[in-house]
Amino acid sequence: MGTSEDVRVFGEAVIAGFAKRHPASRKPLRRFVTIARAAVWPHFPAAKETFPTTDYAPATGTLIFNIGGNKYRLIARVDFEEQLLVIQTVLTHQEYDREDL
Repeated sequence: MGTSEDVRVFGEAVIAGFAKRHPASRKPLRRFVTIARAAVWPHFPAAKETFPTTDYAPATGTLIFNIGGNKYRLIARVDFEEQLLVIQTVLTHQEYDREDL
């Protein structure tokens, strides 16, 4: 169990819905949540250290995490000061390529 400074993850229902449609995503998404919850991210570079392929989308203020060997994209807002990660959506790589994010 982590400290109160660890990242708190919200929006796991989004993951559950995606995993229901894409069962192969369940394990890598669970792993993402487990790792994120154990992390402390005071700023974006710390998140990128935990997940090196993470990108920041300045137009939307979101972070884009590559999940499952680049098969899926988890898009979330992160409040670094409050240590909150709010999952907005999860997409397949193909769906992400069609989105305007």
